[in-house]
Amino acid sequence: MGKIGLARVDSRLAHSQMVKMWGEKYGLKKVIIANDLTASYSISVEVMDLTVPEEIGSFYLKVADVGDFLKKNEGSYLLLLESTSDLDKILDQGIRIEEVNLGIIHLSKGKKSLTELVALDDEDLRILKKIKDKGIKISVKKLPQDLDEIDKLEIKFREKY
Repeated sequence: MGKIGLARVDSRLAHSQMVKMWGEKYGLKKVIIANDLTASYSISVEVMDLTVPEEIGSFYLKVADVGDFLKKNEGSYLLLLESTSDLDKILDQGIRIEEVNLGIIHLSKGKKSLTELVALDDEDLRILKKIKDKGIKISVKKLPQDLDEIDKLEIKFREKY
C-alpha cells in the first residue's frame, strides 16, 4: 500500500521546479496530482506534465480515486491538491498523510490573506484545525528552503478556536 509523504495545497497544482524541489526534500520520486477537472481532460494532463521532471513519475487522479490508487500501488508519494476541501476529502478516505504544506492559495471571494501567498476562509481554517488535531504536521511556505510561517496559522487558530 502506498502512502503520502507530503500533501501540498497549491492553487497552481504542479508548477515550475516546485515538484522537483519538494520531491528532493522528502525523497519522493512519485507525484499524485489529485484534481477532478485536470484528471478529466487529457490536454490538461499533457500541459501539466510539462512541469513535472522526467525522473518523477506522475499520476493524475480524481480526488475520490486516490484511496483506491494507494491501496493498489506501493511507494511514497508527493500529493498535490488545489484546495483544503480536496485535502479533507482525501483524509476522509482514511489515507494517512505524514505532513501537509500550504504553498500558494490564491485570494478569492470570502478568503482573507494569512501570508503574502496564502489566503484562507473559515472552512479552510476548520479543515486545517482538524488536520492539526490529528497530529499531522503543517507548514506554510512556498519552497522547502523558505521560512515556515506556521506561526500565523497558529494565531488564527487561537483567535477562532
